[in-house]
Amino acid sequence: MIMERVLLISKEPEKWGYFEKKLSNSYEFITSKPEEKFDLSNITVVATDEVENIEKIRSTGRKKLPIVFFGKANDFSTEIKARQLGIADFFSIPVDKELFLLRFRNLSGISKMIKENDDNVRWMQMIRREMMSIQEGMAETIAQTVESRDENTGGHIIRTSMFIGILGEEFVDRGVLTKAELDLIVRAAPLHDIGKIGVRDSILLKPGPLTDNERTEMKKHAEKGAELIKKMQKRFESHTYLQYAYDIALDHHEYFDGKGYPNGKKGEEIPFCARLMSVVDVYDALVSDRVYRKGMPREKALEIIFSGKGTQFDPIVLEAFDNCKDYLL
Repeated sequence: MIMERVLLISKEPEKWGYFEKKLSNSYEFITSKPEEKFDLSNITVVATDEVENIEKIRSTGRKKLPIVFFGKANDFSTEIKARQLGIADFFSIPVDKELFLLRFRNLSGISKMIKENDDNVRWMQMIRREMMSIQEGMAETIAQTVESRDENTGGHIIRTSMFIGILGEEFVDRGVLTKAELDLIVRAAPLHDIGKIGVRDSILLKPGPLTDNERTEMKKHAEKGAELIKKMQKRFESHTYLQYAYDIALDHHEYFDGKGYPNGKKGEEIPFCARLMSVVDVYDALVSDRVYRKGMPREKALEIIFSGKGTQFDPIVLEAFDNCKDYLL
């Protein structure tokens, strides 16, 4: 039978002989000096005799691991300090063996419960990450299915995701976005045109100019996409990236001056992630071949993009776009 391990941390490990004799039939003892590196991965209880060691033990990451303190009898000031730092029990020499064993068993029982709970939490976290991955994969597959309807837009969601990542890095460097926020935006970006799943092929694949009615129908893809993502939010676990996806899908055709669609939002009413997508989406659309026209030269596309400063596009976003435009395809 594998015995539970007790780590004894002291400048004078020989002092622990007294306790090892008391508990040697029930526990395996490992000794360490405070300056030495110690491994707590297979430890049930940690014991020490110096208040300074308590914080060092806590700093290892095993904050819930029971710590017992061995001090002098009637040294109440030390006991108070140790208890304030969160020790599980305080022992003084001499101790009654039976009482000592009983209290130690209680501590090891607590340690087992903590470990089992941590294992369950880790297991649930792993399951949740797996479910999130599956759900994100399902959403992206829908977006790729929409894109596959039009061979001329092939690679658009990949390129715009890459472009928004490059553009977003400018704002990470400025402290406007965190890396975690940018990661969520990049993951959400492929869903920006998911609403086109509800647009008829006769409109989506039309080789010539759209009529006014057809253009109105095409514009509905922003709201349809947002509605679809809202349904995903209800069916899936709550994911922050889906909120970014919702904002991007709904608002990436809004104009900074309020003349875009579907709701005529303007300025900072438009979520920042949608303002980023607005620029990269238009840039990629201009330089890529479409069913109704050939892609234009990069220089011409950039000229059109920068002409929209303050009208179609956020000037701050365009400033960052100018800084990173040479990294775009």
